[in-house]
Amino acid sequence: MQYGPEPQVSVPWLVRLRWLAVGGQAIAVAAARWVFQLDFSWGVLGGLVLLAALSNVALSVLAERLASGRVAARALGGVMTFDTLLLTALLAASGGPMNPFTVFYLVHITLSAVVLSARWTWLVAALSFAGFGVLFTVPSGHAHMHHGGSGLEPHLQGMWVAFVLAAGLTTFFVRRITQAIGRQREQIAALREAHARSARLAAITTLAAGAAHELGSPLGTIAIAAHDARLALGSLPEAAAVVEDLELISLEVERCQEILGLMAARAGDSADDPRPLSVEDLAQGVRAHLGEERGARVEFRRSPGEPALQLPPAQTTQSLVALVRNGLDASAPGAPVLVDVSQRGADAFISVVDQGSGIAPAVLSRVGEPFFTTKQPGRGLGLGVFLVRAFAESRGGELIIDSTPGVGTCARMRLPMGHGAQGAVA
Repeated sequence: MQYGPEPQVSVPWLVRLRWLAVGGQAIAVAAARWVFQLDFSWGVLGGLVLLAALSNVALSVLAERLASGRVAARALGGVMTFDTLLLTALLAASGGPMNPFTVFYLVHITLSAVVLSARWTWLVAALSFAGFGVLFTVPSGHAHMHHGGSGLEPHLQGMWVAFVLAAGLTTFFVRRITQAIGRQREQIAALREAHARSARLAAITTLAAGAAHELGSPLGTIAIAAHDARLALGSLPEAAAVVEDLELISLEVERCQEILGLMAARAGDSADDPRPLSVEDLAQGVRAHLGEERGARVEFRRSPGEPALQLPPAQTTQSLVALVRNGLDASAPGAPVLVDVSQRGADAFISVVDQGSGIAPAVLSRVGEPFFTTKQPGRGLGLGVFLVRAFAESRGGELIIDSTPGVGTCARMRLPMGHGAQGAVA
């Protein structure tokens, strides 16, 4: 996993840094020739500096095409590899291992650790080790730059060993720091997303509380009036059509009350404490909510050995009912929906698998947003999956939905069990 800056940030930043390096190289070469009057191959040094400048011009031109993806990562790795080799050539032409600018190998390694993956970073580090070692074997032709006739005397060998250790430790610790910063960035993003979901859930709860307060009494009055009218007209044969309309009104009022109750249900409510919950109890609760006809299509499967579930019965059942209803609605008439219940350590895993048409990737990314639904108008508010995910995360668990168009959908809910899991995400 890449934890460094994004390519759209790294590429322009590296271009500016390389221009600074080219300017520094030109100044160093000029100072060595006209200030310190050293005897180097000035044509070679000038050509290497010009090559660095031309490579940066090319990188600047290609910067917009390297905005993201693997191409950008490979391009950045190639640039850092090229710069390491170029630095080796510059040092070989200007004093070899005794050139004080060998310290810039560490700069290249540090930059690689910040902007590249671990594989590219260790490649640049290995090239730096090898490049610094090669400098001892390249005759510089300048006796005043050496302490003796042999470039591999103990002092220079010690310098190379010290460099390898320093470069290796620099690579290791900078990579660890970069990865830690990347993980913190991911955690912050996850916490922001969780906070946004909690804020949406709180807004829905507040809205539902107000709606329930304002609509509860009128709906109750309508239900009572419809019931009384149905009883009064039930004995009149000529009023059969009116009685059917009154029954429809009662059913719709009941549905409105259920919707208000669903909107007001807050995932993670401490009133529903965890208790022992068998798979059979869970199956009976789900089928009681769905009715006999739809409940018969739900098949429960459990792992070998009865899972010792310790979960809030009401919320777990309501969440499972919401997922099963979605599976039934997405499946063909009569097609079964499979519910798999298992336990791994202190976590319970509940999966709901249907054989429907599946969900397209563009739609799947929005599943779980409040008031987003793919059902026909009047068949759902788009709160079911949202509240299920809120319930799972309030206990420190998660809800994962996988779907393959044309095959079906699997919703997997992980729920930590026991009282200690309550409010884990807080």
